[in-house]
Amino acid sequence: MAANQYTITLPDGSTVTVQSTLEDRLAFETALRKNKHWGKLADNALRLQPFLAWNAARREGLLSLSWEEFTTGKTAALSVDAVEDDEDDELEVDGLGKDTTTAPSVTSPSSSLVTTAAPRGTGEATPAP
Repeated sequence: MAANQYTITLPDGSTVTVQSTLEDRLAFETALRKNKHWGKLADNALRLQPFLAWNAARREGLLSLSWEEFTTGKTAALSVDAVEDDEDDELEVDGLGKDTTTAPSVTSPSSSLVTTAAPRGTGEATPAP
């Protein structure tokens, strides 16, 4: 997931992608204090992500809707989704990849410690040749 990025889908099908910041999180905390009927932070898991996206969009000048307009009625957003990274999470090293052959190291001290599985029923492992 791209860190703190959200895509808002509006009623007309258009989308807005925003980057939330600490400022948006602090605004959510302030909103919780002002709207005591919302409950505690732990009770607002479903409200947090849309609020962060909405506040970021307003802060960036991309939306002018109030929170009420953003969440209810004909102007309510259809969805708020976290942006996913397109990158693989695998670590990569230049020059190494799936087609790179692997062989035991001749310089590694651990290569002499390799053992093979014991033949079935003998209960003993044998050193690799």
